[in-house]
Amino acid sequence: MTPPLALRLHADEGALVIEALAELPFKAVFELIGRLNRQANAAGASGDGPAARYLVSAADLELIVAALGQQPYQRVYRLLAALREQLDSQPAACGQAAGIA
Repeated sequence: MTPPLALRLHADEGALVIEALAELPFKAVFELIGRLNRQANAAGASGDGPAARYLVSAADLELIVAALGQQPYQRVYRLLAALREQLDSQPAACGQAAGIA
């Protein structure tokens, strides 16, 4: 089993991820949305505070990237760039598995 990936998201970025996931079939995303919400609540994520840390699997990240990829580019390009930067500091195979170029 691969170790989880650590992502840092501000509240507005987390909300964008949840919004994008909500566009996918419920059966495919409800567990991931629940895990992300639990982590956000545990971190006390607020819009003005520092970024909250989320632990996700490579499969979770693939789903997040796929969901963001279906959103208008102008809404998600900064978030995708930030995710790419964060993944560059983690095992290369995980970023490649997620398909973030």
